[in-house]
Amino acid sequence: MATVRESTTETTANNAVSTEKVQFTLVENETIGIVVLNDPELGNPMSPEMGDQFRATVERTKTLRNLRAVIVRGAGRHFSVGGHREMLTGLAAPSMTETARHDFMLGFYDKWLSLLEIPVPVIAAIEGDCIGVAPIFACACDIGLADETANFQITFAGLGLYPGMGMSYVVPKLVGAQQAALLMVAGAPFSGKQAFEVGLVARSVARGIVHDEALKIARQVAANEPTVVRPLTLALRLKRSELQPVLESDAARQAESYATAEFRKHIEEYLPNWYAK
Repeated sequence: MATVRESTTETTANNAVSTEKVQFTLVENETIGIVVLNDPELGNPMSPEMGDQFRATVERTKTLRNLRAVIVRGAGRHFSVGGHREMLTGLAAPSMTETARHDFMLGFYDKWLSLLEIPVPVIAAIEGDCIGVAPIFACACDIGLADETANFQITFAGLGLYPGMGMSYVVPKLVGAQQAALLMVAGAPFSGKQAFEVGLVARSVARGIVHDEALKIARQVAANEPTVVRPLTLALRLKRSELQPVLESDAARQAESYATAEFRKHIEEYLPNWYAK
């Protein structure tokens, strides 16, 4: 079996002292990239700043001629708790106009959906909490893997916030309308095993091995002929052109939701185990 070699020119995925919100490591003779969402103290929330670094990382992947696959994971024991509460609270400010909210959300979507521009197969390795908008990675990556004990929850309806990032389109595309309603309208938590059973991810694996499994699959991808893998990946992948009308609608609906008293009330109480420390 090939040995993992971290590029000496990159920040390592396990460097806990790094202040970068997104870390990028090259392994396996620089054929596999590992993207790490890196704010573990708060559960790797998706902030605009992290989104900027994520987009910059995507741009980096386009310059790497030897790259064959990319893995996306979260630092620490969790994948991501979704949109940063500080960002969501700010969007509820009465001084912010509906147009400003709409435009902000379109920009926010664009940062994270840049993952659709990564030129090689992208594997999501999900464990721990994957909450709010974070399950978009299970939907938009080319291969989603989940620890069977991972905690998924699509929390928008409970917050009084219309779903964003095209989730009302991509979730039913993967799991069907009724399952999408169960996951998004009822909004109850579900496990990584259940995510696999309904088709949200490609595979669930035993507790504690999801990163090893992601690397194993990335190696399999890297061993195949890139002149076939790259165009085939793009042919199978969700198209940004499909999403754009949905994103425009999502941004408008979310702009309306942010202005409501119901949302302001719910966001103050959101994820107390992460934010009320």
